[in-house]
Amino acid sequence: MTKHCIICNDPATFKIKDTPDYYCQNCAEENFADLTVLVSVEEEAQKLKVYLKEKSAGGEDSVSDNPDRED
Repeated sequence: MTKHCIICNDPATFKIKDTPDYYCQNCAEENFADLTVLVSVEEEAQKLKVYLKEKSAGGEDSVSDNPDRED
């Protein structure tokens, strides 16, 4: 699922950490003086991919660690 800029709806390349606010390169440059305050969408996707791979490699034990899970 591709994330889109909240201003112009182009594909996003940046986001504000821990928010659903995504920005394309142009809108990020126009609205933020320092792009280092933003997180790269690709970087976040890679972190999620690693996390999911680690969880799936753990097998059933890692799934049972979830206290919210209903069996």
